[in-house]
Amino acid sequence: MPFILRICVSKYLLFLAASVLAQNPATTPPPSAEWPGAEIVEGVAFQGDGSVTLEAGEGGVPVLAFWRPILFREETDEPVAGRMDCRVVAADGRFAEDAFDPRARHDAALEARERQGFRDEDVLRDYSDHIRRLDVVGRRNAPHQHYVLSYILVRDGERLVDIRRNCTFIHGDGISRIDPLPYVLRYTKFTYAFEPNNGSEG
Repeated sequence: MPFILRICVSKYLLFLAASVLAQNPATTPPPSAEWPGAEIVEGVAFQGDGSVTLEAGEGGVPVLAFWRPILFREETDEPVAGRMDCRVVAADGRFAEDAFDPRARHDAALEARERQGFRDEDVLRDYSDHIRRLDVVGRRNAPHQHYVLSYILVRDGERLVDIRRNCTFIHGDGISRIDPLPYVLRYTKFTYAFEPNNGSEG
């Protein structure tokens, strides 16, 4: 095969591989407006690019369950298949400044979670005047899984909305560690139907 032709064929194959990856539904979500979802508390909807079902949780509290297949190490030649499972609950009540603290809520549950084998590895916060989100990233060894536990507090005037999003990740033996938070932000979102928070938040 002539040298110039080999270069053209190689470039075409690289372009084709990139196009297939870009169109892979496991890596590229459709527009978020097309995602299934449901209202979890008045004025707050959860959406996810995957399967969303409404269940009755402990005490009859509504729980949104979400799952989708995931490709870990998707940017490499050897991606690893896995799964992302999330459970979302929410409640609302009267706003109080001392309750507008997601870190305090996590600290109150920390000892019990450690007894259950959860080991926090990173804590990220995104705070504003109206929305405060704390993402706790970690792992558990028995069973082996990674997780992102999000505490999201939203102020709606005199109302405080308390949201918990708990996502766990399982995968094959090809990897031992993952960075799970980008998958949560890529495939799930909350939409608020009230001012000044009219819009979306991860």
